[in-house]
Formats: sequence, structure tokens, C-alpha cells
Amino acid sequence: MRNIIIFALLTNTLQAEIYENRLELGLKTTSYNYTERDLQGIIIDTENSKISEINGVYGSFDYFFNDYSEKNYDVAYYLNFFGSAQYGETDYVGSLLEYDLPYGSHTSTTLNTFYEFQANIKRLSQYNNSALYFTLGLGYKVWERELSSTQLETYYYPFAQVSIGVETKIYNNLHVGLELSGQLAFDAKMDALNETFNLGKVYSYKIAAPIKIPMYEKISFTAKLEYEYANFEKSDFVQIGNFTYYEPDSEQKNWNLYAGIEFLF
Repeated sequence: MRNIIIFALLTNTLQAEIYENRLELGLKTTSYNYTERDLQGIIIDTENSKISEINGVYGSFDYFFNDYSEKNYDVAYYLNFFGSAQYGETDYVGSLLEYDLPYGSHTSTTLNTFYEFQANIKRLSQYNNSALYFTLGLGYKVWERELSSTQLETYYYPFAQVSIGVETKIYNNLHVGLELSGQLAFDAKMDALNETFNLGKVYSYKIAAPIKIPMYEKISFTAKLEYEYANFEKSDFVQIGNFTYYEPDSEQKNWNLYAGIEFLF
């Protein structure tokens, strides 16, 4: 009988939580790994940072759609908004643009600024003391890459995204989860040298492991470790004076760490 009562309490607590608005605010830091390759696949340059060198803030808001949710069947719908901003330095290893020298002939520090905004529809279904959710939405990213005082590259693009995740309650109401997501950009561009370069296909995927620890009745501490892979296909060729330029193929392999506070209301 005691086990049945505990199980019922866990289930009822989760039911109460999924039918509320949620606001999460916190900090984000990134371990950055970036590589550019030429048309033959040879490395042109790399950029790296440690987990504490690119930092910023993030916020996420889930608005509960009461009229479209099915309380009898434990299904809830949300409109989700997410935003983040980060700034930090990466260690650049490559070569100078105006000299025909190999990779590694030049090292410096790059200043990076990242912005991301999302709007998603989220469907959450409860199964006993676990929950499964799907999201579908649109977003926009901006990445400003200042390689020097005279060389600034700005990447920007809208994207569509889809994700699936699961969370469950374990010991003492601790939430643990797993989330998979993918993003596909469209009309991706990069501004540099006073010109606009049209990038090829840009896509990314993320694998995340979130946790949530209750602090008070409707306030919880949240944390998430996330691996992010992003691929940027080379741009078109642009004639500038007597020279032809293009943005090479590149990829990112990043680790993101989030820590924040969630409020239910």
C-alpha cells in the first residue's frame, strides 16, 4: 500500500506541473571547436575554446494552451519561446588571408558573439511518472566572428527545427531526461569584405541530457549538458577587384552547459 501511495503522489505531482506556464532563466557556457576546410578537404584554420571562455545568458518560456490540452488523457500543448546570447574569445590557428602560407603559420584570438531565437509548438504527453514531448518550430541565428580589427564575418540565417525528448522522475522528485533535436537553415548568408556570400546547406543536431532539482513548491534548479554539431557548406564565389573569394566548408563540434532556475505559474 505504501508503494502505491508514493507512486500516486509522484504521478499527481507531474500532472500538476505539466498544466502550468514555465519560465526558465539562466547562464550558458560553451566549449567551442571549429574547423574550416578548402575545396580539397585540407584544413585551412581551426578555432577552439574551453568550457568557461564563451559565456552568456538564456531564457525559455512555455505558455500553456489550456483550451487545446487534454487533461483526461494527460496531454498538454505549449507555445515555447527561447533566446540566448553569448560572447567570448577563441584561439585561432590558420594563416593570413593576404599571404599564401600553410595552416598553422598564424595564430591569434577571435572575438565571437552568438545570438539565437526560437518559437516552437510543444506537445507533452504524460506516462505514469514520465513525460514525452515533441517540438516543432522556427528560429534565427546570428554569429559575429571578429578575426581582427579589419576582418569581421557575420553569419545569419533562419532555420526550422524539430526535437523529441523524454523526462522522468527518480529519487526525491529529481528529473532526468534525454533530448534530440535537429535544425535545417534556409537562405543562410555571410557578410564579409563589404559583400554578401550565399552559403550552401547549413544544418545541425543536438543531443542533450537535462536535469531538474526542486528547490521550492514551484521553483527548481535546472542544468543541461548538450553536444552540438553544425555543418556549413561552402558559399558561392564572389569577385572583389582582381580576386575571387568564397567561404569554405566548415563544421562546429561544441559542448554547451546550461544552468538556471525554472518558475511555474
